[in-house]
Amino acid sequence: MSRAFRSFAGNPLLSPIAHPVKTTAQAKEALRERFRAFRAQLSEAEYRARSRAIVARMLTVPELGQAETIHVYRPMTARREVDVRPLMAHLATKNKQIVLPVVVTFGRAKAGAPRLRLVRLTGETTFRVNRWGIHEPVGGETVPPEALDLVIVPALGAGRNGFRIGQGLGYYDEFLAGLTVPTLCPVYAECLVESVPAEPHDVPVSILVTEHEVVRTTPTVTSPSEEP
Repeated sequence: MSRAFRSFAGNPLLSPIAHPVKTTAQAKEALRERFRAFRAQLSEAEYRARSRAIVARMLTVPELGQAETIHVYRPMTARREVDVRPLMAHLATKNKQIVLPVVVTFGRAKAGAPRLRLVRLTGETTFRVNRWGIHEPVGGETVPPEALDLVIVPALGAGRNGFRIGQGLGYYDEFLAGLTVPTLCPVYAECLVESVPAEPHDVPVSILVTEHEVVRTTPTVTSPSEEP
């Protein structure tokens, strides 16, 4: 591996979880801490290099090339979330319709009340920073979820079984629950594990992309004891 993609295998913060976990929620939180620790150690140069490599590999995914209306997220760069802004710029040159999420409700879900609104990105779109530090469109045309051809989903990490580790509030699981389109999740190679234990509300993604590979997932539910 090049210096740009240095390994963290010997770092105790990123080594496999040594202590036993009793519940799925505890196992997921342990993975969440592990993935955040990896991100925190990335230099600016390495962050940029890894993000570029992931974006380049995302562009090889046929479903992305075929999609016309695509949900993308605005990365929280200070937290080293995979930077997909170059991908957005590329999609714009291909006249793709880019859709961004806006948080409507901060907090736990309520029945029948979606917590995300989807907004079409245009050349006139302006942004504001919400309370979580996410850049969101101000105003704009609302796009119904059924108009999407593909969804790009952020994550701290994921398992090859398709389940993600997000921030723990379930926004994207709620959003993805009724969709049947391809879902693509970019993750760092060190944040891809064999499997992530799932809870009943968790929704798997169909494609994972790292710096080195494209993984087409086969969702299987594992118990916490099965996760390394």
